[in-house]
Amino acid sequence: MSKINWGRVFLGGLLAGVVINAFEFVISGILLAPKWDAAMKDLGRQMSSGTVRIFVLYGFLTGFAAIWLYAVARPRFGPGPKTAALTGIGY
Repeated sequence: MSKINWGRVFLGGLLAGVVINAFEFVISGILLAPKWDAAMKDLGRQMSSGTVRIFVLYGFLTGFAAIWLYAVARPRFGPGPKTAALTGIGY
């Protein structure tokens, strides 16, 4: 079994986190923003800036976890899209 290249896992996780956060910004920050605002107003609450930071951090942690899972599965299943799909389903 080969060792995990932690540098590549870190860079891949960083890139995956950027992609996840970009999609979340477009979906939740632009497309669904009026619905989020209406839902928060109905609940009588307001989302603070600290909450947004937590969502961004969670996006990066999700990216790191997904890339780490792929790095762990790759020696068993081999490189390629099949392994990526299996780790995506497993995640």
